[in-house]
Amino acid sequence: MQIVMGESTARVPPEILHILQLHVEEISRVLVQIEPQSPFWTSLRESGLSLEVLGWKFRFGVEADKLVLTDVQAVPTRVL
Repeated sequence: MQIVMGESTARVPPEILHILQLHVEEISRVLVQIEPQSPFWTSLRESGLSLEVLGWKFRFGVEADKLVLTDVQAVPTRVL
């Protein structure tokens, strides 16, 4: 499965991108093992995939055999 990340990652610190890359690569290795006709794929295409890494939220869409980064946001810290 191909992973597509564009210019939207420009403001993300390199160490965060490295961790993100490791997580997404592991996820993609697992995703390719899921049968193409599984209802999981319909759900994933409709809802997308979100990951949070050390204060950053990354949203991916699924297109054919690609995970495409569609949104990057810094997550505000929560005050308890």
